[in-house]
Amino acid sequence: MKNILFRDDQSFIGSNWYILSKKLFIIPFILSFIGVLAIYSLIGTEYSILLIIKHIIFLSISLIVLIFLSLLPKNDLRKILNIMCIFFILLLSIVPIFGYEIKGATRWISFNFFSIQPSELLKGPIVCMFSWFCYLYIKTNNKIYLFVSFITIFVVVILLLIQPDIGTLLIYISIISLILILYFRNLKLLILLGFIGVFFLLITYFFFDHVAYRIDNFLDGDNSQVSKSLSAIKTGGIFGVGLGEGQLKYLIPESHNDFIFAILIEEFGVLFGLFLSFLYPVFFILARRSITNPSNLFISNTIFSLCFLMCLQAFINIGSSIKLIPPTGMTLPFISYGGSSMLSYAIIFGTVINFSKNEESTTNNSQ
Repeated sequence: MKNILFRDDQSFIGSNWYILSKKLFIIPFILSFIGVLAIYSLIGTEYSILLIIKHIIFLSISLIVLIFLSLLPKNDLRKILNIMCIFFILLLSIVPIFGYEIKGATRWISFNFFSIQPSELLKGPIVCMFSWFCYLYIKTNNKIYLFVSFITIFVVVILLLIQPDIGTLLIYISIISLILILYFRNLKLLILLGFIGVFFLLITYFFFDHVAYRIDNFLDGDNSQVSKSLSAIKTGGIFGVGLGEGQLKYLIPESHNDFIFAILIEEFGVLFGLFLSFLYPVFFILARRSITNPSNLFISNTIFSLCFLMCLQAFINIGSSIKLIPPTGMTLPFISYGGSSMLSYAIIFGTVINFSKNEESTTNNSQ
């Protein structure tokens, strides 16, 4: 039987696997393993063994999606991502009608055996779509591309404000601003976006009580969850207290999402926490180095934006655990529990790996 890793294999898997940048798979698989350890550690608290079973199911599906997307031809993937973008926006639009509320926010849609969060799933596809339309505008100078993309972003912003999901909205605004800066490289635009960002933060502070509450508590140092998180990190020390031996998970509700980083440090130590923190920027660096033809604006800027999105969300989750920023409810990519979050980053990881592969292939074929 022909080995699918051989260069002369013309099958769908074989021909695409050969030109993949294999090193880019290392980080998401390491993160997956760490995530399984973290969720396993929570068994026996408020969570039963069902939590780890569901986590492994979500993770298995996400890894299959990641690998499948990485194997597709670049243009096919781009079209699929655009279709995903439209589909997830449609789902996002029905959240206020059919969604259910948790802690004052309506962000999820239930489908009997599982729930999805459209705003989470939309992250990767909307970044790719917006980047693609900016690229088309640069190439053709046709303003219709910018008009359609900005109308789409405006609709998403309104839908997120209705939920409300201010944390996710800030992520979207940050990444869209980054894409504009990458394509247009204009100092005046940078200053304008900065003023818009500050203005938006002020609006959310004065008009959304839960945002003001979190920020005020953060500034006053009066957040018991963050205090417990810091205490757990101090208890863990350099090498941790051991898998399953931490106490933070018994003290903080929803510890499988917001404070999963603190749980890992308590049980595995600060050195492990530093190792985990560096995995995200290392993937960013590896992805950037895999781009052999940086003159392809769409590929280069999309990879940069998706990797920055991943690092930004990781920073927000870690930063809230160590009291750098107010708690936001953001998951730690590919580690925290949550099917929508894992699938969202499977799409992002798969897209980055795919675009790196196709860029290398295109360059090699042209030589």
